[in-house]
Amino acid sequence: MPCEKPLLSIIVPVYDVERYLPKCIDSILAQTFTDFELILVEDGSPDGCPALCDAAAAKDARIRVIHQKNGGLSAARNAGLDAARGAWIGFVDSDDYIAPEMYEVLYQAVQSTGADLALCDYAEVDETGAPCQSMHVRLEKKVFAGQDLLKNATDSMIQPAWNKLYRRAIFAQLRYPEGKLNEDLFLIPEVCLQIQKAVVVPKALYYYVQRGGSIMSGNKTLRHFDAAEAAQRYWECLVENAAYDALANAAKFTMGSVSRVYRQLPPALRKASRSREMLRMQFEVVSRTRQYCNVPGGLWLQSWLLWRLPQTYSRLRGFKG
Repeated sequence: MPCEKPLLSIIVPVYDVERYLPKCIDSILAQTFTDFELILVEDGSPDGCPALCDAAAAKDARIRVIHQKNGGLSAARNAGLDAARGAWIGFVDSDDYIAPEMYEVLYQAVQSTGADLALCDYAEVDETGAPCQSMHVRLEKKVFAGQDLLKNATDSMIQPAWNKLYRRAIFAQLRYPEGKLNEDLFLIPEVCLQIQKAVVVPKALYYYVQRGGSIMSGNKTLRHFDAAEAAQRYWECLVENAAYDALANAAKFTMGSVSRVYRQLPPALRKASRSREMLRMQFEVVSRTRQYCNVPGGLWLQSWLLWRLPQTYSRLRGFKG
């Protein structure tokens, strides 16, 4: 019989990952930390995932399966949060896998420091498990206060939902925004505001699989501006919490988020109203930042070019079209 109140609830959203799911589940069941429940949220998957989930649950009493109509990654994570019984929460994406000691190491880290959140480094790998060229930078600092973590939330180790162990109370009033891409970035500022202390484990314990058909690797559409919307919300969160020394970096991050999507859009979508609104928004963020702190002149000029002369800006960046 499964433990009525497991110490840890591991939530795995499942959708169209038949090739990857068995490895993901096996890596979780192989954890050296054993006091957990594994919640598989089968989000209306059109492949063999529903049967794979049920078969896994039949073999291990720690596994619970939720079958629901497709609602997207945020809806699946939220369903898992609603069902979770553990005092601690972890997320694993169903096309990724984790090291056997991941949750034991993270739990020891929060226990030894009294932190509300632990995060570990991650390795980017291809579908064969071979290392990919990584762009993310490992955090050097070991312990962060919540406000310090907020100031560094553009960091690629802080943003993801899945390389962390969370005290359950963090999610008492928080849920992921449904219908949005980049849901991790939308929520991480709110997570930072809920914690007193976070601890960093500088070891890669999570394996992030770069696969060709994932949501974030396909052609860019107007939906991908959700990343810029999340960046804008992050900037506003810093202003609301008087974290002015992080604003210039957040403004640069917002502008970069808009630029990255705009330059990868088909020409017709560049003329869409949301594209124009995002170009204006990033300039407004950069300009408003000057009310609170110094902004490099080059950043302001690039932001103005992106807003007023986006084609010229794109050519200067060396991209065709």
